[in-house]
Amino acid sequence: MKANAPLNEKRSYRWIVFLTIVIGTFMVNVDSSIVNVALPILQLRYHVTLNLLQWVVTGYLLVITAILPMIGSMSDKLDRKKMFIAGISLFTLASILCALSPGFNELVIFRMLQAFGGALIQANVMSIVAFTFPKGQRGKPLGLISSVVAIGTIVGPAVGGIVLALMGWRYIFWVNVPFGIISIVLSIFVLKPISRGIGMKEFDWWGSVWFLVATITLLLYISSGDSLGFTSITGILLLIVSLISWIAFIRRQSHVKGPLIDLSLFLSPRFSISNIAGYISYIIMIFPSMILPLYIEQLLHIPVSQMGLLLMVQSIVMVLIAPLGGWLSDHKGAFLPTVSGMVLMTIAMLDMFSLGRNNGMITIIVAQTLLGAGLGLFTSPNNVVVIESVPIQKSGLTGSLIATIRNFGRVTGVAFAMLLLQAAVGTQIHYPATQFINGIHLVFGTGILLGLAGTILVSIRKSGLLHA
Repeated sequence: MKANAPLNEKRSYRWIVFLTIVIGTFMVNVDSSIVNVALPILQLRYHVTLNLLQWVVTGYLLVITAILPMIGSMSDKLDRKKMFIAGISLFTLASILCALSPGFNELVIFRMLQAFGGALIQANVMSIVAFTFPKGQRGKPLGLISSVVAIGTIVGPAVGGIVLALMGWRYIFWVNVPFGIISIVLSIFVLKPISRGIGMKEFDWWGSVWFLVATITLLLYISSGDSLGFTSITGILLLIVSLISWIAFIRRQSHVKGPLIDLSLFLSPRFSISNIAGYISYIIMIFPSMILPLYIEQLLHIPVSQMGLLLMVQSIVMVLIAPLGGWLSDHKGAFLPTVSGMVLMTIAMLDMFSLGRNNGMITIIVAQTLLGAGLGLFTSPNNVVVIESVPIQKSGLTGSLIATIRNFGRVTGVAFAMLLLQAAVGTQIHYPATQFINGIHLVFGTGILLGLAGTILVSIRKSGLLHA
C-alpha cells in the first residue's frame, strides 16, 4: 500500500492495527522499567560503581539514540511492516541473550543489541498510527500509546520486584519473550505493507555515518566525562570529534538530495520548540527512575519486592491522565495540556527535592502522582504538534525524531543524574546517607530549573508569532 494517505479502512481495522503494534511498545517499556528496578541488585551483584552501573541503561539508550534517524529514514523508503517485525524479532532474541549473559560486560553488550531492535520498533509505531488514522483522529491513539507506555512501566516494577525476589535478575529479561512471539505472529497477519516503493537508492549513507559518530562521541563524553575527565585529553578528543562530525553532518544535510534529517523542518518554530520541550520532559522523567530505586533500597531499606509497587504510582496516574491529554489536544488544542503538564512536572521535581530520611514514602507517592499527571497531559499533545507540523509523507522520519529526542533526553538524564549524584557521594559503592541526600538535592534541583524552562517554551509556542 502506498504511503501517500492514511489507510482507508474500517474503524475496527484501525484499532486492530493499533492493538497489534502497541504490544511491541508495551514489551520495550516493560523491559525498561524492570531494568531500572534491578539496578541496586546489579550493583551489589557485580560490585560496580555508579559510573559503571549506569551503562546497563546508558548503553541501550546510546545505541538507540544514535541509529534512530537512520532507521526512521530507512522506514520512509522501505516497508514499515517488515521493519517493525524485524525490530520485534531482534529485540526478543537480544532479551534471551541478556538473560543468558555470563557477566556484567556481556549484559551491557546484549543490551546494546536490544537497542537495535528497539530502534526499529520505535521508529515505526507512530508512523503506522499516522497512516492508519486520519488527521483529527490521531490524538486519541497517540494518547493511548502513552497509556500503553505507562502500563508497561506499571507492570515492569510490580512484576520485576516479585521476579527479582523469587527468581533473580536474569528472569526479568525472559518476560519479554512471550510478548515478542505474540507481536511477531500478529504483525505478520494483521499489518498491511506501508511503503512509498522508492527503495534505498537515495539513502544518505554518509549522513548516517556522520550522525552516528557525532552522537556516540557526544553521549560518551556526557556519560563518561566524570570518569575520563571532562578536561582530559580523551575527553577533549571526544568533544572535538563530535563537534567536527556535527559540522560535517549539518553541511551534508544542507546539500544532499535525500537528507537523513530534513533540517528545514526545524525552521518551523512549532516543530523546534515542541521537540526541545519534549527533550526536557524526558530528562525530567528519567531523574526519578534512576535515583528513587537507589534511595528506596539504601535509605528507606524497603525490600525489592515492595519497591516495584511503590514505583508504580507514576505510571498508574499517567495511564489515567494520558487519554485526557489526547482528548484535550483533539478538542481544545495543545496549549492547555502541555503547559499544565509542564507545571505539574516542575512541582513534582520540587517535591522530590525535599526527600530526606523521614519523609520518603509520602513524598515519593505525592511526587510521582504529580509527575505522572504532568507527563500524561503533556506527552501526546506535544507529539501531535510535532507530527502535524510536517507533511504526512515524512511521518516515519518525524516519528523516529520524536523517539530519538526521547532517548537522547533519557540518556542525558541518566548521565546527569549519575554525574550529579556521584559528585555528592564520590566513587564509593556504599556511602553515608547525608551525602546521598545532598546528591538528591543536586539532581532534583536541576529538574526544577528544567521544568521552569520547559514551561516557558510551551507558553512561548502559543505567542502571537506562533500557532499551537
